[in-house]
Amino acid sequence: MPRQRHVDMTEPDELTLVDYLGWLRRRWWILVAGTLVGVTAAAGFTAVQPRTYTSTTSVLVRQIGPDANPNAKVNLDTEAQVIRSSAVATRAQTLMRTEESPQSLIKQVQVNVPANAQTMNVSFEASTPERARDGSHAFAQAYLDLRTDIARRDLETEIAALQKQVDDVSKQLSVVAGKIAALQPNTVDRQRAEADRNVLIGQLANLNARLSPLLATPLDPGSIITDAPLPTKPSSPNRTLNLGSGFGAGLLLGVALALLLDRLDTRVRRGRDIADRLGLPVLLEVPDRVPAPILLPAKDRLSRELGRLRNVLLTTVPDAPGVRGRLLLISAATPGAATGFVVGNLAAAYARTGAQVAVLSTNPTSPLARMVGADARYGLADVLRRDVTALQALTAVPTLSQLRVLVPGSLDPEAELPVAGLLEVLAELSGRFDHVLIETPPPSLAVEAQALSSHVDAVILVAEARHTDSREISTAVRQFEQVNARVIGAVLVSHMSGGHVRTPPPAIGRSPVVGEILAGPVGRAGVAEPTAETAVPVTDSTMVLPRVNEKDGRTPWTDNMPSTGAGRPGKVRALYADPADGTRVPLVTRGDGDEG
Repeated sequence: MPRQRHVDMTEPDELTLVDYLGWLRRRWWILVAGTLVGVTAAAGFTAVQPRTYTSTTSVLVRQIGPDANPNAKVNLDTEAQVIRSSAVATRAQTLMRTEESPQSLIKQVQVNVPANAQTMNVSFEASTPERARDGSHAFAQAYLDLRTDIARRDLETEIAALQKQVDDVSKQLSVVAGKIAALQPNTVDRQRAEADRNVLIGQLANLNARLSPLLATPLDPGSIITDAPLPTKPSSPNRTLNLGSGFGAGLLLGVALALLLDRLDTRVRRGRDIADRLGLPVLLEVPDRVPAPILLPAKDRLSRELGRLRNVLLTTVPDAPGVRGRLLLISAATPGAATGFVVGNLAAAYARTGAQVAVLSTNPTSPLARMVGADARYGLADVLRRDVTALQALTAVPTLSQLRVLVPGSLDPEAELPVAGLLEVLAELSGRFDHVLIETPPPSLAVEAQALSSHVDAVILVAEARHTDSREISTAVRQFEQVNARVIGAVLVSHMSGGHVRTPPPAIGRSPVVGEILAGPVGRAGVAEPTAETAVPVTDSTMVLPRVNEKDGRTPWTDNMPSTGAGRPGKVRALYADPADGTRVPLVTRGDGDEG
């Protein structure tokens, strides 16, 4: 069979936005379920999470000390670390009058430094609003008190150092003054002592000049500009944040799960799935959903597409040697009504060209009879029982005079059909019609589908979008290839629910076909012939003009068919019907070359 892919230049190789939207539309319930799970989990987590309250105090930080410059800025990043230090936490513990350790209190405080400002926001979290307010205020106040104490200690140290220097200079000055008083005027020693006194007086004045500002320096580390308020609602858990996070996480989980399931799902949805996964050419893809199997009018857009498929098949499946009509087997990849829909409308497309077309259905659940509006009196079961001939069992389609249908009739869907009898029917139909379309169930369910496939010109598989698994198509192709059948491609249509039509049970006195033909008089071809009681005259509604052999005036029935006699493989070269009396004279060529 051909393995190359028929490339559609209108179909991009990469996934498009429409493909992703279609994928999301197919798996929408997984996205919804994932989102609900995420939101539910977030709501549950919010419900069990302990409530915490947060209060914030704003602190203005100033330069402190004798060298403070009003225009200089404090390094607030460093000061933020000071607030979270053990020294501040210990002072805050005392202010809060709590037995909680300073390390535990540090874990509950957060410091935020706004940009381009000389303020800090000290936040404290606690299990109660009162504790959160007291903790925030305590840390802010403890920080300011610590800055004040540090600045005061430094200032006192500097003042003490200067005061000691003043005292030392004063003592030296007293000693020099005593020496001056004891010396005679205008002496060298007195002049030297007076010079030392002047130096000491200068030093003392300088020290006093430095000490005076220190004694008058104010200590202003900053102030609380916004004290901690009493929280009115908990700051944690944040219901909005939790639900939003749960929604996003659930949606992401749903998308991932939907993508995984879509990758694991081997059902075909587009023709590209069949071509990419199996290498099987897609002859026709019907993107529109067909609600029920119906016979489409000639003006319908899908009818024109089937007409184009017919033109392709006329080229792909040329006339066989001799006068035999084309035999095209159309099999389902999975049970459903889509195969009957394709067979009926494709046969109508053939019939609209003026060719003689026959449809044979071996599927007991086929909607073909109801679809074409044929009121069948006989079916394939009657033919296989030798009650009537295949031509007598054909039913005319009211809207298409060139089309005849052989419905399944009362076939047993659980039984294997006799392949020899089916080949006789195909031989008879192919000798009188230009095209014979055979509808069969999947080869995995109907053994005769595989057996017939080796006796037809081509095989087409029908798959239903979003219903047929690619493994089912692969299995059907492999089963046909095992008998060297020619599978030329696949047709993809939408799934048709409720399209199965089960035929009524056989009438009393007639047994369904269960793998063998009911016994009757044996004819010259080695098969049972209809008796006088079961023979039914041919009606005009099922008459089809035979093809006449120009050499001898007889109508050939077939040119290829296994023999049903002697239990040996053989070949029916020709089976003629005399135009005068309609008698059948078989001419059988067996495998050993004998003719009978």
